[in-house]
Amino acid sequence: MSATRPPQSSLSAPPVNVPATPVAVADAPAAGPSGAKLRRESVREAFFNAARALFAEAGFGGVTLRRVGERCGYSAAAIYRHFEDKTALLFELCAQDWVRLAAALADARAAAGTPALALPAVLDAYVAWALANRHSYHLLMMMGLPADAERAIDLRWGERFPEDPVNAVLMACVHDQQATALIDSMYDPGDVANALWTAVHGLAALDITFEHLPHEDWQPLAHRQQVLLAALLRGFSRPSR
Repeated sequence: MSATRPPQSSLSAPPVNVPATPVAVADAPAAGPSGAKLRRESVREAFFNAARALFAEAGFGGVTLRRVGERCGYSAAAIYRHFEDKTALLFELCAQDWVRLAAALADARAAAGTPALALPAVLDAYVAWALANRHSYHLLMMMGLPADAERAIDLRWGERFPEDPVNAVLMACVHDQQATALIDSMYDPGDVANALWTAVHGLAALDITFEHLPHEDWQPLAHRQQVLLAALLRGFSRPSR
């Protein structure tokens, strides 16, 4: 998806503006405009949860709006009142989860306190979110989509996210590290962010892909993360004189 294509970097650290995450309320009030809105959010969240599970079980081709509605106890007519087709549902589901991932990364950066701690904390948070939300991450980053669905989602994605919120957090961390000489300023911040993103995605994707296979020969995930990050940061660090 276009969500994984970071924008061009700038010379100063970009502000991290994470879009607000929709909040679902299980027991919305039955009356009044606010009650109707909350009830609609709750119904949509039920559709999203059912869609995540179905996409994980059957892939893109095996999912229909009718099956999503049936999974959570709603008629086909009910789900078509919320989404005109499967691509629209898929886009909204992915956009919602992308905002949640970005929020988790922004929270990790804010809690870390210093540039030296922020980047490792954000990369740890990325892998942790992916493994805690395997269905969502598989759908966002690991599922190949038909070309027409990919194009339709890309068009909507650019309108919803003029600036990629996940990449914005990674870029801010890189800028912070360059400002404190932890990463050499000779490197393009976008290149560094891309390399780091590729690394943590690889860690997460391997664990998700091979979750049902024996891992006796694997080092623990935390160890692999530490080794990979140390190697990357050493490579991007300023050479000693």
